[in-house]
Amino acid sequence: MVLLAAGEGRRFGALKQLAIIDGESMVRRVARTLLRLRLPMLVVTGAGGNAVADALAGLPVTCIRNSDWRDGLGASLGAGIRAVRERFPDALAALVCLADHPLLDARALQAMLDRHALEPERIFAVDHAGAPGPPVLFPADCFSELAAWHGAEGAQAWLHSQGSRVERVPLDVTDVDTPADLDRVRQQLMSV
Repeated sequence: MVLLAAGEGRRFGALKQLAIIDGESMVRRVARTLLRLRLPMLVVTGAGGNAVADALAGLPVTCIRNSDWRDGLGASLGAGIRAVRERFPDALAALVCLADHPLLDARALQAMLDRHALEPERIFAVDHAGAPGPPVLFPADCFSELAAWHGAEGAQAWLHSQGSRVERVPLDVTDVDTPADLDRVRQQLMSV
């Protein structure tokens, strides 16, 4: 698994991955959810890299510093996939998640992994109002292209180019981009 946690949170106004939800940082909350899948996890850090690593202290994760984090999401995606290839050369796939999705459901992600076991050539991506996006499960044959990824853009346009190979997964993903988004997440958790 690759957890992207390198952004500076320009729209948020601070390092949003360190925002507190229910007494813990958002990045730690997401990492704990992903660790329920019992897979090795690489966390790509950048802005506030030391603080993000400190927020993950005690969890069985490996932090990978992306020195090109200012280049954007694509640069972090590339860094994460390169680290997967280097550290896990026999990996059959990589599940890529974002640190600003604090309401991820481990059971739904496990369902993606189970679907991959049945159809290992397919790419599984969450449906974001008609567009494929993270979390995304990329088969290993995508790694060469994704490892070269750089710049601000994530892989959404590339996912569109893959056509029917991409299976869109209905999963409720709440993206925290602004303080108002964070407030909505906190309110949602209080009502549960």
